[in-house]
Amino acid sequence: MLALAACGGEEPASTAAPTSAAPTTAAPTTAAPAPTAAAPASADPAADKKLCETAKKVADDSKKALMRAVVDGGDPAAAMKKAFTEMSEVAPATGGSGSEVAVALAAVGAEARRIANAADVEAAAEDSAALEKAGAKANAACKKIGVDPNL
Repeated sequence: MLALAACGGEEPASTAAPTSAAPTTAAPTTAAPAPTAAAPASADPAADKKLCETAKKVADDSKKALMRAVVDGGDPAAAMKKAFTEMSEVAPATGGSGSEVAVALAAVGAEARRIANAADVEAAAEDSAALEKAGAKANAACKKIGVDPNL
């Protein structure tokens, strides 16, 4: 009789208990993987914020140095080489955390290293779609934690 009531829906009170028990059992199974999947993306917010702040400082200082070189009649290529070298050094500071910020800044660092080591730094920087893409990803990741590095 109870089985027929559950199928027919004639006794909502009897049906409610088994129905609510089944989704409750299923919910933890689907909920368990979600925190695991989210964990790498938010490895250490404080460390990610520090990385973004470091990248912002390097970017700001590099832009100022490049402008000084241009205004003072210096060598912009040397300033650019120094800027890209410094930016490439931010990536190892990520410690391989695997967070969105660390991955994005590692990509910026790898491309910055390639440009810094190029024979013609200016041409390499101008032609680097990879740097633009990596910079956009790093900017987006850092903005999520309240820092705009403007890479």
